[in-house]
Amino acid sequence: MKRWSSSWSRWPLLRAAARAGAALALCLPALPTAQALNLAPGARVTTPQVQAELLAHAPEGVGPGKPLQLGLRLTHQPGWHTYWKNPGDSGLPVTLQWTLPPGLSAGDIQWPTPQRIPIGDLANYGYEGRVLLPVPLRWAGGAATTAEALTLRLKASWLVCRRECIPEEGEFALQLPLGGTGTRHTAEFEEAARASPRPAAGASARGEATGQ
Repeated sequence: MKRWSSSWSRWPLLRAAARAGAALALCLPALPTAQALNLAPGARVTTPQVQAELLAHAPEGVGPGKPLQLGLRLTHQPGWHTYWKNPGDSGLPVTLQWTLPPGLSAGDIQWPTPQRIPIGDLANYGYEGRVLLPVPLRWAGGAATTAEALTLRLKASWLVCRRECIPEEGEFALQLPLGGTGTRHTAEFEEAARASPRPAAGASARGEATGQ
C-alpha cells in the first residue's frame, strides 16, 4: 500500500474522507504529493492540469473606501476539474489564504454556480474549462495609507481531478499602484457576478415573515 507523504497532512478533510469509504477511492485511486508550484510569487502559476492567475478589479481606482475585488482565475486542461464550495460526494473546494496590507480584509469567495460532474456513481459539483473565483476586499473605516502601491499576497490550494486527483497549491502576489484603475478584467468579474447563485424569488420575504 502506498505511503502518503508529509504533504498529505495538509489535507485533513480529504484524509478523513478517504477513510470513510470506498466511494472516494473511485475518484482518488492515487494521490501524489501536493506540489509547491511557485517559489518566486507572481500573478500566475501553471501546472500540467491547471493555469491559475490572480486578477484585480478596481473600477474606481485603488484607494481607501473604493471598491476592490481580487479573483483567482482557473483554466483547466480538457478533462480536468476543480470543486465548488460544496463538492458533492467527493473532492475538496479551493481554499484561499490572504496576506493583505493594514486596513484591508478579504471577504468570502463569491462562488459561481457549478457544473454537475458525474464520476462513476458519484455526483460532484465543480468547474471545468475556465472559471473566476472573485473575492471582495473591504477597507476598514477611516483606513489610510501612505504607500505608493498595495502589495497583495495569496496562497491558494486546490484539488484537481480527472479520474485521479492531484492536490496543488500556488503562491501569488500583485502590486497595485495607489490611484491606478484596474478595469482590464471587468468583463470577467461581471460574468462571474452574473453566474453566482441567487436566492429563490420570495425567499427573503418568507424568511422575514417567519423571523428566520
